Amino acid sequence: MSSTRSLFVFFQLLLLFAGTSGILAQQRPEKEKFYFSLNFGGRYINRDSLANTEDLDFMNYLYKQENAAEYGFISLNFRMAPTQKIEFSATAVLLSDLSPNQLNLDIRYKPVIKGNPIGWGLIGSFFIYPQYLENYNSFHIVRDTGFTADLNPNFRQISIYDLGIAAGPTMNYQYRRFFAEISFRTGLCGFIPFNERISQKKTDANLRREYDYETRFSPAVFFMPEAELGFRLTSGGRLNFGITLKAGGMWSKRAINYTRKTYNWTPENVIISDISPDKHWYSKAEIQGGFYITF
Repeated sequence: MSSTRSLFVFFQLLLLFAGTSGILAQQRPEKEKFYFSLNFGGRYINRDSLANTEDLDFMNYLYKQENAAEYGFISLNFRMAPTQKIEFSATAVLLSDLSPNQLNLDIRYKPVIKGNPIGWGLIGSFFIYPQYLENYNSFHIVRDTGFTADLNPNFRQISIYDLGIAAGPTMNYQYRRFFAEISFRTGLCGFIPFNERISQKKTDANLRREYDYETRFSPAVFFMPEAELGFRLTSGGRLNFGITLKAGGMWSKRAINYTRKTYNWTPENVIISDISPDKHWYSKAEIQGGFYITF
């Protein structure tokens, strides 16, 4: 279900992106400029782990590694500047499964200041990216003694999607072969809702129990700075080739709220609870580098 919703959002934003760029292209800008980059990088996820309570806290089970990046990725970025002041950017990211399941869309407004290497502007962004949620059934294995705590023998791991929108100022610098950009964005993000079910059986008895978890979209405010550096190696008319380095972070305080339905023996015997766990500090950091061409 979450994959279907995320694809629906993808298509809506791509249509909006294509329609807007088509309108601007009809204004016959002086010179259309294209940029393409191929980067390799790592993503680090950090979240505070809170002590277990009577209720499952999904934030405790976001995939986490010690002293290593949680995700390695390949980033493909395409930019188009139909005018000197407007630039569109679309980025697809491939994780280890080489599936393009992350999308970033940006639009920049950069006033032209002739003769000044330093410029400023505004940037608006949309993003959606996946991360693993795993081993969350261990909460019931530890707590629900006297039961086979999870009748599903498979390792519990699913992909959940983080979706967000943001806006903020950006500053850029360009001198000869060197360019740099720094942006500071703030916005709202949240995990796309998902459903999970845990089925149990009482040891040496016929009593069965099920927990049905249905999460809710729980928006959180976040802050996201980002910096990019580039150096042009060659130049041949409109075609340029260079190297680029990019780093960014994201900070927020978040929770995954949900409705839990507890079924004892029969579907008619149900207990419904609305759960709002305490918020965790959550951060994401990325660093990547690679090559670019402009034409």
